[in-house]
Amino acid sequence: MIKDTTIITAPFVHTAELLKQNYLCISVTGKVYGDYTGKENIKRIRGLNTYRFYYNQKAKDYYACYLLYKDNLERLGIKRIQTTITFLLVKHNKSKVALLGYGLNNEFCYRHILSFYLAQNNISVTELTKTSLTSQKQLWKCDEYKIRGHYNLTDEFVGKTLESCEWIFAKTMPKNPHFYTLRKKFGNNQLFLHLVSHIRFFGKPEVFDGILYRVFYYNGYRYWEHPIDILNEDVDLINRKILE
Repeated sequence: MIKDTTIITAPFVHTAELLKQNYLCISVTGKVYGDYTGKENIKRIRGLNTYRFYYNQKAKDYYACYLLYKDNLERLGIKRIQTTITFLLVKHNKSKVALLGYGLNNEFCYRHILSFYLAQNNISVTELTKTSLTSQKQLWKCDEYKIRGHYNLTDEFVGKTLESCEWIFAKTMPKNPHFYTLRKKFGNNQLFLHLVSHIRFFGKPEVFDGILYRVFYYNGYRYWEHPIDILNEDVDLINRKILE
C-alpha cells in the first residue's frame, strides 16, 4: 500500500535529480510537454490527462481546472490510484514516488489538487518546493468569468433576446443535436458580447464530455458558449439546446 511509501510532489524541472535519487516519477497531467531531462522515464496514471482543460487553464479559469481535475480523481477513485502507483513501484523496483506537474513556486498546478486529494484519504504527501497550499486553494476558487463581471442585464431580457435570434442546426454534431447563433448575424456586436458576459457570469458550471461550460437556462432551453474562446470578446457564437 502506498500509505507506507514516501511520496513527494514537485515541478517537472526537478525530474533529472529525482530520477538520480531513485524516485518513481509520475506525471499528474498525462503526456509531458517540454524539454525536461529524463522525461522519457516519467510514468503516467491512465485517466489523469489534462489536455482537455488546456483552454480553461490558458484563460486562467482555475476554478474550472480544479473542478474538472477533481472530477477525474473522483471518477478514478482512491483505490484505483493506489493500485496503479503500487503496480508501477513494483514493476520498476522503486520505493519512493514523485508526482510531477508544471507549476513553479506558487503557480497553479494540478499536482497540488492530487496531493490534497491523497491527504484527504490519509495518504501523506510532501511538496519538494516551498509552495503554499493556501494560495493554491485560493486559485481553485478563482472563477475568471466572475472576475470579468457582467452588464446588469436581467435574465428575462437576456432570455427573450436569445429567443429572438436566428438559430442554425449544428449538422456536424448529430450525436449532440443543438443549434447555434452567430455573432456576425446578430446585428449588435456590443449587445452580443454583453449576452456572452451574462451567460458566463450567471451560467451554471456543468461538465460535458470532459469540458466545463457555463450554462444559462431560460424558458426550456440551455445556452452556452465554448471555453476555447478565451476572452469574452473572442466568442463568435452561442449554442442552445432544448431541455429534455
